[in-house]
Amino acid sequence: MHGEGVWLAVTTPASPSPRVLEEAAAAAERHGLPLAPRGGRPLAAVARDAHADALLVLGARSTLWLAGREHPFSPGMGALRAKRLALGEPATRDPFLEAAAPDPGDEVLDCTAGLGADALVAALAVGERGRVVALEGSPALAAWLDEGLRRLDHPAARRIQVRRAEHLEFLRACPPRSFDVVVFDPMFRHARAQEPAFDPVRRLADARPLAPEALAAARRVARRWVVVKDGTPGWDLARLGLAPLPSRRGAHRLYARAAPLP
Repeated sequence: MHGEGVWLAVTTPASPSPRVLEEAAAAAERHGLPLAPRGGRPLAAVARDAHADALLVLGARSTLWLAGREHPFSPGMGALRAKRLALGEPATRDPFLEAAAPDPGDEVLDCTAGLGADALVAALAVGERGRVVALEGSPALAAWLDEGLRRLDHPAARRIQVRRAEHLEFLRACPPRSFDVVVFDPMFRHARAQEPAFDPVRRLADARPLAPEALAAARRVARRWVVVKDGTPGWDLARLGLAPLPSRRGAHRLYARAAPLP
């Protein structure tokens, strides 16, 4: 499968159980990917024989093999943020939640899912009656994210629906006022130090800046507001005509809200 210049195939750990083999086959069918038998071989040999640039290695966890390295799926700081929220930490301590302010039962659309950190926190905030749709335009990232969330030991992960979709096309197909909150995090434009799992995200994700057309489409879809994240000093927010919300001294991320279109 070709996406963002990467051909992806599904395989398993070296000695898979029958159940793991069955789940890997189901995942390959779910994402329209070829299934490459492992047969105890090194991943480089599996990729070579499958004519694949990358492998989604599915067992107890979802691992992306890319450029000779294995990257176990992790929502990064999203898992710790969700844990703190579950333990009763006020939402105002989390800058994303403070900006997005999702209520229990809300429907949230994350247009730039990446590793799903914000989507996981939002899913916990909206509770069992809410839902989060997480869009990822990179087919490889979407498959890795979806399978990673399926294997993540966190109940909120089950409330996230991963969709492989380019956000502008998806937004244009949505009815007006179909989500309470729409979120953009064009984080791939900022080359700050990141966790190791972010390396394949930067390599595979769409690095184009947020287009004004996408923001306008999101404003048509949002019932409450659109939230856009940017790195300091907020050049993208200024380009889009958005004013950042007040932030803590020394913050590396800025947030802005855009009202729904009338």
